[in-house]
Amino acid sequence: MLTAIGIIAKLIGALYRVPLTNIVGAEGMGLYQMVFPLYTVLLAFCGGGITSATARVVAKYTALGDDRSARRAFRAAFIPVATISVISTVAVALLRNVISRVQGNPDAGVAYLALCPSLLFAAGISVIRGYFQGRSNMLPSGISQLIEQIVKLALGLYLSKILLPYGVKYAVAGALIGVSASELCALLYLTVRFSIKRYSVKRKRKKAEKNGAVVAPTPSLATEHAADAVIVTDKQLVKELYGFAVPVTLGSLVLPVTQMIDSALVINILMYGGAVRGDATALFGLFVGPVGTLINMPTVVALSVSVAFLPALTTAVERGECDKAAAYTRDVAKWIMLFILPVTAVFFLFPERVCATLYSRGLTGEQLEIASELLRVQAISVFYAGMLQLGTTSLQGRNKAHKPVINLVIGSCFKVALTPILVRFFGIVGAAAATAACYAVAATLTLRCAYKCSPIGADGKYALVVPVVTTAAAALAFWGVVSILEKFTTVPYVWQSVTAALAFLLVYAAGVLASGALARRPSDNSFSVRS
Repeated sequence: MLTAIGIIAKLIGALYRVPLTNIVGAEGMGLYQMVFPLYTVLLAFCGGGITSATARVVAKYTALGDDRSARRAFRAAFIPVATISVISTVAVALLRNVISRVQGNPDAGVAYLALCPSLLFAAGISVIRGYFQGRSNMLPSGISQLIEQIVKLALGLYLSKILLPYGVKYAVAGALIGVSASELCALLYLTVRFSIKRYSVKRKRKKAEKNGAVVAPTPSLATEHAADAVIVTDKQLVKELYGFAVPVTLGSLVLPVTQMIDSALVINILMYGGAVRGDATALFGLFVGPVGTLINMPTVVALSVSVAFLPALTTAVERGECDKAAAYTRDVAKWIMLFILPVTAVFFLFPERVCATLYSRGLTGEQLEIASELLRVQAISVFYAGMLQLGTTSLQGRNKAHKPVINLVIGSCFKVALTPILVRFFGIVGAAAATAACYAVAATLTLRCAYKCSPIGADGKYALVVPVVTTAAAALAFWGVVSILEKFTTVPYVWQSVTAALAFLLVYAAGVLASGALARRPSDNSFSVRS
């Protein structure tokens, strides 16, 4: 459910970036994306790891029959991240002009001011989502994501359009006000949903006590585990929560920090090479805006798959059910591969058509050509980001969350070291190549660590053969439809792409369904990812 809703939400997010690019142009998207690396860093501090930590702890104590500790974990998680959210909001509001000047474009100060209120809402959103996910209720998280995207799409585009006559920086600020408003709406929904849930539980408990009945405990692993769970102290809960949340948060900080370095490094290197400020900002905007949006969509879908399986994987590990834990890991591998491989192929084989179809109204011909080159290089990042998420989920479910952090730091060091060299010789395409190298190094190291902790198995047929064969057939269908329409018809370019995309989806979906990949769990006959 979370994966399906996540796909819809990210499609709405991608749809949002397309008209926004056409409204504010490449320079506007450069300003828009300049503020997001620091924002993402602060967002990670304000709750980046607490969602997974809350989900894991709640899932653990629910599985052990200690429902009281599961509820107390919510309170223990909330107060620290709420405090950090307030401090972060005030700091960004006061230092926005200093930060924007360091990044190379003072116009970004207005954008920071429009975006920083959303940090206030991050703590509540993260903790409530984690609580529901820990109880294997993915619907509130999914609906809140949809609310975010819909409000951002409607309000952000409206404000950016009406503010455009006052200047590009104000149009960008309008779009970011939409982001802050979307976070507020998501928090209000989650708060209402959580309050209704708590009221319902209390009402049932009071009714049972009034009737002299004993409230049935949550199903437990064993009676002795439930007895042990009652004596868990608040200090132990905080230690368990943040012992898991801190490494996950550090891991979620690594890429935003490197992106923040990029936002200052890339623009200044391009200006040093002779580009004027506006052109350098526009090139950076192409890299992290139109192209970055397309790259992030499959990555977030892979994350949704992992988040959906993490509570179940954690429960299986805590109960010592090794076979079930291995089966869940194989499921994650199958679903990630089924989605990542076709997306990687489309971005690598047809980047020109993808960029021209989506961004022809907002970008010039030269900018479309550069965006296509960036997308082809970044297609490599899509594949390795999926593999990185697979290894990270396996390690997090086995309480080894610190290992992906270390590997991501190593990969980011490669990126920071390569970026100045590659950008100097290859321009903005060099920044894309450095990012691909980062993901490749991090994913390789993380999968190796995950295999050492517990062998990662993947069904050879459903996680490799089926995605590869069906992707190849679907790519041929895409190419064939485009060739026929270009040669024998006068169908407009956009409709050529839409028709070819539908052919790709139909062929791929038919191949996957015919193979039975969606109708069964992975078999025990698995091969190691290490091989």
